[in-house]
Amino acid sequence: MKKEYLRKTYQTVATDEMMKMAENDHLVKEKTWYGAVVENYKTDIYMRCQVIERILKVSFFQTHDMRMGSNKPAYELYIDKDTGRFFTWDTARRKWKTAILDHMDWIFYDRISRSYMAPEDNLLMKQYLDVAEDGYNGISNYQNDVRERQLKERHRRETEPWDFVMSRVPALPKDWERWVDKQAIHYNYIFYDYSRKKIQTGYCSWCEKEVPIKKPKHNKMGKCPCCRHTIQYKAKGRTGRFETAAETAYLLQPCGDDVVLRQFKVLRHYAKGGYETPKLYIFEERRVIYNSAMESSRFYYGLYKNSYSRWIKGERVSYNPYRMYYYDNRDYEGAVYRRNLLYLARTKLSRTGLSELIRQSDRLDPEVYLETLREKPYLEQLAKAGLIMVVKDILGGKRELEIDSSHDFAKALGIDKNQMRRLRKDKGGFQYLAWLKYEKQNKKNYPDQMLKQLEQWQAEPSDLGFILKKMSLVRICNYLKKQSALSGRPVKELISTWRDYLFMASRLKADTEAELVFKPKDLVAKHDETVSLCGGEEIVKQAEEILEHYPDIDSICRSIQEKYEYGDKQYTIIVPKTVEDILVEGAVLGHCLDRTDIYFGRIQRRESFIVFLRKTEALDCPYYTLEIEPDGTARQKRTTGDKQNADFNKAKRFIMKWQREIQKRLTEEDFILAKESIRLRKKEFKELRETKAKIWHGHLAGKLLVDVLEADLMEAVSSMGEEWEGEKADLSAAA
Repeated sequence: MKKEYLRKTYQTVATDEMMKMAENDHLVKEKTWYGAVVENYKTDIYMRCQVIERILKVSFFQTHDMRMGSNKPAYELYIDKDTGRFFTWDTARRKWKTAILDHMDWIFYDRISRSYMAPEDNLLMKQYLDVAEDGYNGISNYQNDVRERQLKERHRRETEPWDFVMSRVPALPKDWERWVDKQAIHYNYIFYDYSRKKIQTGYCSWCEKEVPIKKPKHNKMGKCPCCRHTIQYKAKGRTGRFETAAETAYLLQPCGDDVVLRQFKVLRHYAKGGYETPKLYIFEERRVIYNSAMESSRFYYGLYKNSYSRWIKGERVSYNPYRMYYYDNRDYEGAVYRRNLLYLARTKLSRTGLSELIRQSDRLDPEVYLETLREKPYLEQLAKAGLIMVVKDILGGKRELEIDSSHDFAKALGIDKNQMRRLRKDKGGFQYLAWLKYEKQNKKNYPDQMLKQLEQWQAEPSDLGFILKKMSLVRICNYLKKQSALSGRPVKELISTWRDYLFMASRLKADTEAELVFKPKDLVAKHDETVSLCGGEEIVKQAEEILEHYPDIDSICRSIQEKYEYGDKQYTIIVPKTVEDILVEGAVLGHCLDRTDIYFGRIQRRESFIVFLRKTEALDCPYYTLEIEPDGTARQKRTTGDKQNADFNKAKRFIMKWQREIQKRLTEEDFILAKESIRLRKKEFKELRETKAKIWHGHLAGKLLVDVLEADLMEAVSSMGEEWEGEKADLSAAA
């Protein structure tokens, strides 16, 4: 379109009739829909239309300008129907615009539809644009239709490749709904009517029939006497409508030359009185396509461009529940459809070990396994060797397996073939494997039942390293069983108590090689006695005072233990379990932990936590105390005398390794806490700098406190990526 040529060649002005109509128009008072009284003209816009060189030209004159004597148009619109293109000349600003009429700078924007167009011009416009509406609305609707078609075309260019991939996804298996109902949803019930009869029946949701029951109690767990599935009793008179918690189900299928992993959200809805005919909800929410190189392309079903729902390539944003983003905190381990595994075993999945893992797992997240497999190829060997629990321990991101180079896989794991059979037979996990390695290294032979017991206690050789040289493993297990029965405490806790007791006993110069010392008759009582000898009464009293003000510290410490504990051959991060652990650490190292409540207040509000850095070869000996933020950022690192010695430089690499490792374990809540922690830290640093607070004692006397704290800071590199780093930067700028 030669728009500049048309503008200069065919100029249009308002007709005398239009000028007279505008002159006779006066402002009149009108009441708006929201109650205000305003002054309006009867007609705000006058329009003229003409077709010049197959182009529709529409000139717009505003009443306000015309009453001031101007007969020139405010805007000139040129429309080429053949191409669907249109341009608008802004007379006041003397520039071309591509915006639609509704987005122009009208004087009375809310009344632009109050317009006038001569009947012959209106007919010309309607015939040229092929629209049914008159005047301004006809032109406006035409432009909106053009924009809608253009938008659909842009979307089509993006979505067409996605649709091609999705078109190759096969139909669901014929028995899919039945399988979801019986295998993927793990909630089953027996519905019964209240009765005083000794023998009565109830309806089992899994058997789908009446079964005999004895002494049922509403919401009590039990087993169906027929199918033997775990069920929950539901009294019909006390049960309204309800639905099962959402679970995840997976389906693997061939997709052309690729493989598709389909993820479903599944649940049952029970209506009151209709417990025998629940409604099954199955919603497919994600698809992951794996090519021949096992590279993945992810798709999710969601709202596309805030317009309509469809399959979209990418990942659904889900990390922040405080924004308008999708958020779902359910467990994504779920049942995987098994009835096509024989066929899938002949595809590229045969080299992943996934089929073997699915056969032996009730719940699994196949995507997590395949992604972890890229980093840890040995998972395939573990799965095909039947070491399913070892695989699952590694998938949790809490374990790292060192495998030697050997054609014999058992030897590569550090065990022999007989031990491999035992590990597979007992379905042992990572801890069971650790004991088998210890068994071989020390040329011992332990009963399988004892190793299984140790695994149930979550005890590894490293946990019992403080006592293994003094007692045999059989005696240790028997002793721990006896002490657990005596004290009523779990064995995992007693191991920690035993270790702490021996550490304190050695500080008191007791002969820890004597059996009466290292194996007391009543471990808990002896531990408490030793605490008192170590100034424990004061520590206990101080701990009670702290817990009065900060009652959640012990539970918080226990809750973060699994998340933040980590170690390698040189160093280990340990999380204290109680307030006493922190106080003892502060007393032993001689820093301020046991002399201020600041750190306990931070723990209570989850602003920061206290962890212990130990040398792996001497886990019982305090080394450095760290104050960390929820994302792993280390605020302070102090050892004896509240110092940071040169030897800490060797541990820095481990701290950075630990920070990277725990990123895999952090949740959305942890990152929200970390964001608040950063804000509070920056605020505190700003206040310290403004007040010029100094250190008055010790080797750092005279220095500004904020300078020392900033130099001590080791920020974590977050797995949240650029968005989280950007938020950190914003917080820093705001501070």
